[in-house]
Amino acid sequence: MNSALRQVWVIVWKDIVIDLRRKENLLALFFFSLLTLLIFNFALGQGNGATYRISPRTLQLLSLQGLDAATVRELRPLLGRSHRTPQAFLEALAALPGAGPSTEARAAILAAARRSVGQEIAAGLLWVTFLLAGMLSLGKSFTQERENGCMDGLLMTPAGRGWIYLGKMGSNAVFLVMVLVLLVPLYALLFQVHLQGVMVALAALMLAGVVGFSALGTLLGGITSSLRGRDVLLPLLLFPLLVPMLIVLVHLSNVVLEGQPLGENWRWIQLLSAFDVVFLIASFLVFEYVMES
Repeated sequence: MNSALRQVWVIVWKDIVIDLRRKENLLALFFFSLLTLLIFNFALGQGNGATYRISPRTLQLLSLQGLDAATVRELRPLLGRSHRTPQAFLEALAALPGAGPSTEARAAILAAARRSVGQEIAAGLLWVTFLLAGMLSLGKSFTQERENGCMDGLLMTPAGRGWIYLGKMGSNAVFLVMVLVLLVPLYALLFQVHLQGVMVALAALMLAGVVGFSALGTLLGGITSSLRGRDVLLPLLLFPLLVPMLIVLVHLSNVVLEGQPLGENWRWIQLLSAFDVVFLIASFLVFEYVMES
């Protein structure tokens, strides 16, 4: 077992060193992701179609800004209710039981509750950008091995085919994590998404998404690497299989960004875990036959 893990680590380390020395793959993904986010940001705009809604995350941010606990509790009847205009939202604040928030507090609440179109669909935009950027990186590891004639030598080593797969998948996963580390701060800045207090849960979701994406993508990248038109075939095979997992990831990301506890979405978490486990085990078992063909 230790020998197999050492073989996996050698493959992962080899691919990471090659990517860091060449740099063009990481730079290409970074600028592609940046350009995609900028296009989404300018297309959606920040001032058009804004809504006003109190969410658990809004209450957390107001508490961090120093709003007193009594006023925060008074806002709970408005949880989940959206208002199209600031006037409608202020009228809802005025209709709260008791004295209601003060004039200064209402200004802070109005600013915290405002959500642009980009913020409403921010979780979906993040995963769409990740999916598009990840597509650029999946085929590269097998392609560069085949172009340089190294794949035959790799298959002749004592390492089992399944361990070669895990090594390739691990290097793809590390590469995608590096992209996300650069992508998330830009995403939060452009779409004005506050990540304080939710980074741990969001990082766990991203890690689960990276594992599932790289597990299935590495297998399909190996299948299509020797075929003509592989740049077209890979997304055609990958996208339909990934759609269910992406739906789960977007839903759970929305839950985290809204400040809701993940524990209340346990079935969604189980479904995401099932996708990761099935993709990983099935790909590990099938990879040997893929490389023989």
